[in-house]
Amino acid sequence: MQNNEPQNNFSEVFTGENGKKGVKLSNGKVVVPALYDEIAYTYDSFEADTRPYVAIKDGNYGLVLPDGKGTELTPFVYEGIFAVPEILNHFLYKKEKGERFGIMAMGGREVTPCNLDSYSCDGQTVYFRSGNHQGLWQWVIDELLEPIYDDIEVLDIDEPTLFTLNGEKGYVKVEDHSFIPASLESTMDEDAWHDMLLECFCDQYLDFD
Repeated sequence: MQNNEPQNNFSEVFTGENGKKGVKLSNGKVVVPALYDEIAYTYDSFEADTRPYVAIKDGNYGLVLPDGKGTELTPFVYEGIFAVPEILNHFLYKKEKGERFGIMAMGGREVTPCNLDSYSCDGQTVYFRSGNHQGLWQWVIDELLEPIYDDIEVLDIDEPTLFTLNGEKGYVKVEDHSFIPASLESTMDEDAWHDMLLECFCDQYLDFD
C-alpha cells in the first residue's frame, strides 16, 4: 500500500534497527515506535500526534495510538483499513478478501458490519448501500440506521428525511428508529414532527450513480 503523505507533512515514517517501521514528528518525537512492517500513511501538523495511525503487522492491518508506546486500538486482524478524509479520518475496513467493506470510527469501533457495497459522504452524513438496501451513519451524533431501506431522500433540508421501506414512504424517529408512514403525517402534531430523526441532518442527498 502506498504511503499517502501530505505535501506539507509534519510526521514521517522511519525505520528502526530491526527494519520495522514507526512514525516520528518533525521535531524528532516518536509517536509510533518502530514495531510494524509498514505504516499506511502519515498526517499533517494538525493531526500528527492526535489521530490513530494505520499500521501493518504480519500482513494484517490495525490502528495504533500516537502515544509513543504502540498502544493498539484494534487487533491486527483486518485485510485493510483506509482513511476517509470526507468524514474526518474515520475509516473503511475490510475483514476478508473481496469488495465489501465496513465503516470504522476513529477510536477503532466497527460502526457497521463488513457488508457494504458503496458509500457517499455529505457533510455530517455517510450514506451507504448493502445489496439493494440503503442506510446511513450520522457520525457527529453517532446515529446509525442499518441498511434496510429501499431508498433515502432529502427533498428539503428543512424537513425530515424521507425513507422508503418495503415500498412505503415515511419517516424514522430518533428515539427508537420506528418507521412512520407518510400517510400519517397529517395526524402528527408539531412536536412529533420536530422529533423526526433527520431534520437536523442538513445535507443534500448524494446519489450512488
